[in-house]
Amino acid sequence: MRLFSKFFFQLQAQTSHGLHSPSVYKLYTEVIDPILHRKIPSNLKREELIQGISQFYAKQIDLTEVITLVIPHLSPEIYEQIDQELFPKAHENSILFILNPYESTLSQDIWDTIIEDPRVIHSIDLFDLGILRFNKLASKQHFMLKKS
Repeated sequence: MRLFSKFFFQLQAQTSHGLHSPSVYKLYTEVIDPILHRKIPSNLKREELIQGISQFYAKQIDLTEVITLVIPHLSPEIYEQIDQELFPKAHENSILFILNPYESTLSQDIWDTIIEDPRVIHSIDLFDLGILRFNKLASKQHFMLKKS
């Protein structure tokens, strides 16, 4: 199942070409794509992505600290906590990272539910890592990005 999910993701995902959001284009070209091209183990890549993306947004919104939370896997119980406890408290400097949103059919269904939630303003899907932002001043957008 994961192999088919990866195949369909690669068909739908885009690179910097055609990205219509200036901030996501800058994030992709300055942080995401350079890290994806590095020849390092995937777990280190994921850690670098989380750190790099957090620092990028901290600079962008002029805050010394961005509140990041990493969710290691999705389950109905974790979704309930996200929905009832995290989403209501999320604000402009909150970033939620979800590891392996395509780990199983159930986690993929939960991921789809999360990105459709109106409280999630920006969602960035890197297949092995999902990124959620909550800036209420922006318009809702979902991006599927892959290595160029």
